[in-house]
Amino acid sequence: MDRKRINRWTRWFAIIMAAAFALGTVFLGVGSSTGNLFSGCSKSSTPGSLSSSSTFEERAAFFEDQIKQNPQDKDSMLALANLYADSSVGRYDDAINYYNQYLVLSPKNPDILTLIGKASMDKGDAEGAIKAYTEVIQVAPTNAFAYFKLGEAAKNSGQNQVAILAWTKYLEINPNDPNAQLIKDEIAKLVALPPVTTEQTTTVPGSPGTSIPLTPTP
Repeated sequence: MDRKRINRWTRWFAIIMAAAFALGTVFLGVGSSTGNLFSGCSKSSTPGSLSSSSTFEERAAFFEDQIKQNPQDKDSMLALANLYADSSVGRYDDAINYYNQYLVLSPKNPDILTLIGKASMDKGDAEGAIKAYTEVIQVAPTNAFAYFKLGEAAKNSGQNQVAILAWTKYLEINPNDPNAQLIKDEIAKLVALPPVTTEQTTTVPGSPGTSIPLTPTP
């Protein structure tokens, strides 16, 4: 497989999905508990409000204050988590913390679990990403994107059999993917490698009942 091609495709795939999740949260549009953050704001930021020129510190303080005033404010939790998860900020642990606070109020939300998976991958925690994407699949067993990302995370952590099953399931759900042959080629390469074994095994949700190695997670 041309690794440059699949890596480039993977990055675009992740960017598109992340953008879809972020569109409704970055500006907290109509219907959110805080309203449109930029409506009625002047060019400069004033206490208790945001503008297009607000700094990272001002945005973080604003959302933290919103959460302090209303611990049920999921919109502010999500906006703050997305702010911390931005690659220019890179505070992935803080992002995951607020995503998890959101999950307390909205358990098993597949979109939030997906964002936890992405933040985990971005900080280099492949095992955390595996856990998150597996939970997405348990909630939404036809979520092709989660299977694809699970395969990617599993491969990065050396869990080749998990990656094989996840990508195989991805192709079952999304057989017309224009890059299907690239994924098949990658699966074939992994099949040719020796399996990685651990003491604990599990199965990829939605796959045949094949037992596969998986590093234990808390």
